[in-house]
Amino acid sequence: MTHSHDDNELTQAINEMIPKSLDDIIRANRHLCILTLSTEGQLGELPPIVQSLRNPKAINATLSDWRFICLNLSKEHGGSQHILTGYHEVQGCCWSTSVIVAADLEHGLVLTRSGSIYRLGTKGEAEPGQDMLLHICVQLHKWGMGTLFGVPHVFY
Repeated sequence: MTHSHDDNELTQAINEMIPKSLDDIIRANRHLCILTLSTEGQLGELPPIVQSLRNPKAINATLSDWRFICLNLSKEHGGSQHILTGYHEVQGCCWSTSVIVAADLEHGLVLTRSGSIYRLGTKGEAEPGQDMLLHICVQLHKWGMGTLFGVPHVFY
């Protein structure tokens, strides 16, 4: 007995659930939120990190293949906010930060809302890979935004 038709439908359903781009993560209430790569202009608006924060002991982690992601929320939901995503160089896994509050791109440092400081390793190019897209889905649900914006549920 063959199940190829059922298998094809299941495969198609799973493929439709997996986001293919940042834009594909937000699937509901898109008038309230758009997810994009942050632009240089947007990042230039972030305040600089003061010199005293360059103490290497204060750095939480170095992220490689990093990207700044802009969570373009409606004004009533907080406005545009930037997060840093990348691969934690020590733990070797996908990583994302809380909202970025200051950046020193010349020295490769960012400060997050939670008070963590991250060093920027190698910069990623273009859209993040599928593993990072799925990680962003998890993070948005952890922050309580996933359901409102129709973000696919991912568990790992």
